[in-house]
Amino acid sequence: MMGCTNEATKEPYMELICNPYEHESSVNTRITVEVMQKDLSRDDMIQVLEDFMKAIGYNFSEKESLGIEVYD
Repeated sequence: MMGCTNEATKEPYMELICNPYEHESSVNTRITVEVMQKDLSRDDMIQVLEDFMKAIGYNFSEKESLGIEVYD
C-alpha cells in the first residue's frame, strides 16, 4: 500500500468476500481479499475496495474511480 509503515498482522485484519451466485449461469468462483494491514489510510482503503469491485466484475472507465465526495 502507498503509505503503510505498520507491519502486517498474522491473521487477516479485514476480509472482503464475494460468494458465487446461486444460479445455473454462475461460474462457481469465490473472490476473497484479505487485508493484512491495520490502520490503512483512507486512500489506501478506497483503493482496496475499488480493486475488490473490479475483481468481482464491476467495470470502471479510465476516468472513473471510487473516492470521497466533499460537499457543504
